[in-house]
Amino acid sequence: MDTTTQVITVAATLSGAVLTFWANAHVERRRGRDARELEVMRRAAEHAHWLRDERLNAYVQLSLAGEEVLQFVRSELPMLAPPAGREQWAAAESRWRELRTEFRKAYNQVALFATDEVRTAAHEMWVTGWKAANEYLRDLSEAAQPVEPADWKARAHETAMRMGRAGDAFLDRCRQEIATP
Repeated sequence: MDTTTQVITVAATLSGAVLTFWANAHVERRRGRDARELEVMRRAAEHAHWLRDERLNAYVQLSLAGEEVLQFVRSELPMLAPPAGREQWAAAESRWRELRTEFRKAYNQVALFATDEVRTAAHEMWVTGWKAANEYLRDLSEAAQPVEPADWKARAHETAMRMGRAGDAFLDRCRQEIATP
């Protein structure tokens, strides 16, 4: 009987040890899985924060570039109407090349980081500004007959209005996207 008691005691002790080791292993696996899940969540939150910052920066850059193009259309393009000199043309063309490049770079940043709605509005803003200024300059340079400066100023005003509407639509989309959690 003494041997049976010892065997039962040893078996119970071994069973307890095995159950303890198994429980500890299970708890450690659970902790490891929880730590990995927590790290994944932390990285996802960091990525979301980084993406939001990049989007905001891209939106600001496109807005500023669009405003510079708008000011160019409002203030410098009307001054190119006849009888503008060749120096004014050269300066305006050079300035437009710089603005167009910065405008495209800013648009490209938005295209990389923005949501679809904002990207669509940004594309509309970019195309409107790019086409409007290019067409204005092309038509002004190709004008075979003298055109009244007032007509060119009115056209520049119309161009600025279209750009302003596209810019406002872009800003509205940006505000909506930023307000969405």
